[in-house]
Amino acid sequence: LKAKTAVVTRARIFYSEDNLHITAEELRKTGPRSYFTRKTSYTTCDCEEGKNPAWSFKTSTATVTVGDFLAAWNARFYIKGVPAFYFPYVRVPVKRERQSGMLQPGIGYSGLRGAALQNSFFWAISDNTDATFYLDAESQRGVGEGVEYRYIRTRKSFGELFFYHYSETDIDRVRAYREDVNNLSRPENASNERWQLVYDHTEIFGNGIKLQAKLNFISDDEYLIDFARAGEDRTLESIENNISLSKNWNAFNLVGQLRYFNNLIEPGDRTTLQRMPEITFSNSDKRILNTPLHISSESSFVYFLRKEGVTGQRLDVKPRLSVPMSPGGFDITPSIAPRATFYQIDNEPGVGYKDRYTYEISVNAATTFVRVFNPDEPGAQPFRHIIRPRLTYTYMPEVKQDDLPQFDSVDNIVSQNAFTYSLVSVLTGKESAVGAARAERDYAYFDLRQSYDIDEASRKIDPAVAGDKKRPFSDIRAEIILAPAVWADFSALAEYDVYEDRFDRYNTSLLARDKRGDSMNISYRYLRAEATEYLEGSARVRVIRPVDLTYRKRYSFDADRALETAYGVEYTHQCWNASLTYTERLEEKAVFLTFSLKGLGKIAGLETKFEQF
Repeated sequence: LKAKTAVVTRARIFYSEDNLHITAEELRKTGPRSYFTRKTSYTTCDCEEGKNPAWSFKTSTATVTVGDFLAAWNARFYIKGVPAFYFPYVRVPVKRERQSGMLQPGIGYSGLRGAALQNSFFWAISDNTDATFYLDAESQRGVGEGVEYRYIRTRKSFGELFFYHYSETDIDRVRAYREDVNNLSRPENASNERWQLVYDHTEIFGNGIKLQAKLNFISDDEYLIDFARAGEDRTLESIENNISLSKNWNAFNLVGQLRYFNNLIEPGDRTTLQRMPEITFSNSDKRILNTPLHISSESSFVYFLRKEGVTGQRLDVKPRLSVPMSPGGFDITPSIAPRATFYQIDNEPGVGYKDRYTYEISVNAATTFVRVFNPDEPGAQPFRHIIRPRLTYTYMPEVKQDDLPQFDSVDNIVSQNAFTYSLVSVLTGKESAVGAARAERDYAYFDLRQSYDIDEASRKIDPAVAGDKKRPFSDIRAEIILAPAVWADFSALAEYDVYEDRFDRYNTSLLARDKRGDSMNISYRYLRAEATEYLEGSARVRVIRPVDLTYRKRYSFDADRALETAYGVEYTHQCWNASLTYTERLEEKAVFLTFSLKGLGKIAGLETKFEQF
């Protein structure tokens, strides 16, 4: 009893936390949670007395440390009592914590890759650090190796470092397999040695000071087409590297950044503007002493650099003075915002200093209507309806700026003399909940707005311009978000051209799910100016309780082809599951089969890829 050891024959152990069943002809308890066994059976499957579990391991001898590992010799893997595999030695985890070890390998074949093997090893270095090492071998293409390191120094200091290197056998052969997607308009600047370095770090100091670094460097503009990781978009046209240091006060914010852009479409990035540094200072609306005046501001300084083209420095200062008033239940805020922009041009002889002065006058008027509804039905919760109409007048004079450098939109301010109306409606209620706690949420949100340009309405028609017409009204912009129940969400954003009688833009998204496990997600995007029309959808249907059918599709209407289509079937058992997925992409077709055992993780995987010719 003092040593906490024992010997038991015909033993049975059950740990409910992990649903772990261990039986043994002889069991020696060698410590508080460690055992040595003979003729042992190990499983996480429940089954009736006298029947075989869905899967189990049986061994001649084994050592078990609950919360750590089971190490066994002469092990056999059984499926419903039928031997399926034999292992001279096996070591499986019986713990939930992170544990160093090999991760599931990927095995496949394709015309591009040949025989492919993807290996990875996870190293649980300490409680606050870990790493994953990668080694990928493809007989017809090359070899890749990489490392991903994650760390949490403190709750205010954490980050991640990723590096991957791939040695191609023949990059021209790889490009030949991408001909159907036109290389996504990328310059062909890749060599056989390809790599990516990603670093993400956050450091939060005291007194509102925060440092962030988000860096992503790649060897060539084609890299993401072939090696984009999860969460990365292989169609990206630009990558931003950013190091920022910010300081926040109650009403003030100061941010300094180094912003470097890698344009994946432009060879050599010779005309790509880099913003190094960019400093912005802003303050929210703040009252000036005991006067009715309030002040806010938006100011920035940018040093623009590039290999070819105009470079220089720009200081843009825009304070705003306002006088908020509330007569008769209305919120009225007149304001004036003088604006000064100063330039120092570096590489244009005879230009040097430039400046621009302008101002903006605006009057913002709004009011709020609120009504609370209390339904008579038993158990029904009250809900609140808010309507907030707003009318804004904005005036900005026309200013000469043809001689200014054109770095971004700040250098080309459009004159304004317009009214803008908007209407926001929100329906809010409380969910029914056990006890007094009730979560409040918005059941419906609606936002409608449009502008009327006075200058456009009063200008004269130019007879020399064919079809010249006055168009003072802007597009109608409408946004709606509906969440009538916890199982459904719908959102839509649209911009409608009142003169052409057509939509210039609309995005819609629908998500529905039920308690049974069925779900559906559909999103649609349309941009007329960019000739973009895109649909993405996914669905999961629970045929019977253990069997789900899955479907996913991404379709480009402007390209008139599917970018990706995937069909799958998943079977979930109490102690294991399996999934079979068939995916069609532009470059290839793939079949992926995996098995996962509860308590063991993914123990087997088969991936077969067929190139699409």
